[in-house]
Amino acid sequence: MNLFEQGLYAGEFRHNLDAKKRLTVPSKWRFDGDEKALYLAFRNPCGCVTVYPPAMVEQLKAKLSSLKLGDQKAQRAVMKLFSGADQFTIDKNGRVNLSERLYQQTGISKEVVLVGGVDKFHLWEPERYEAYISAEDDEGDLSDVLNELGL
Repeated sequence: MNLFEQGLYAGEFRHNLDAKKRLTVPSKWRFDGDEKALYLAFRNPCGCVTVYPPAMVEQLKAKLSSLKLGDQKAQRAVMKLFSGADQFTIDKNGRVNLSERLYQQTGISKEVVLVGGVDKFHLWEPERYEAYISAEDDEGDLSDVLNELGL
């Protein structure tokens, strides 16, 4: 069983965009059939790009399909989220090609830090990532979160 089937994206990787602004996804995060599987990428409010793999895309579709047409607040939020989103597959060489808009919004130009997020992964501009990781959290530190999870 590969890591995707287990639903696990873990680790930190650094890759450069190639001349066509394609990004290689770590081999540990790829699976057979990537060329046909739909991924979604969203601008994350914390300053990175969050990538949802096919299993998460299906869960998201199921959740969003239950939104009522009359719920204007929810409809507006979904419209804002998806208007800036990008959908893609991973090519046979393990590369993705995201929109220039996502790269610009998150400051990514050449080097990218890929960070596992259990069931999804994140793409960061290196300096933003370092600043985000080193920032003090008003709601506690890692030990508080681990304690809440019972770990």
